[in-house]
Amino acid sequence: MINWKESYDIGVETIDCQHRQLLVKLNEFFEACTNQKGKEQIEETLRFLKEYTLEHFSSEEQLMVDIDFPELAEHQKTHAEFVQTVLELEETVKTKGVSVLSTIKLNRTLTDWLLNHISKCDQLIGDCIAAKGKAV
Repeated sequence: MINWKESYDIGVETIDCQHRQLLVKLNEFFEACTNQKGKEQIEETLRFLKEYTLEHFSSEEQLMVDIDFPELAEHQKTHAEFVQTVLELEETVKTKGVSVLSTIKLNRTLTDWLLNHISKCDQLIGDCIAAKGKAV
């Protein structure tokens, strides 16, 4: 289980709220895995991620455009790679079924996304807003 840290906040309520929503879903999946129910939960988690990434990445990328974020293209690339990972995992589950390996991969993907992308890459968006003194 991962607890929300204030350091994950980028200072934009909409984005921070979406990030917290992802953490809730991640913790639900962790809990299911801990209780040997990861296989049952994986499809629901993947469905959530597909919907979440469409809405969240759109919001975040529009914000980056609005603030003239200098690393927009690179950030969009990491978003696209995450979406691709989710789609590949979903395809694997559809064609080969749910396995321990697929649940572990989803756990690692989500944990890495939270700990690395949100706390490091997304934090740069907040830093950019603060540096420009823009209210969002």
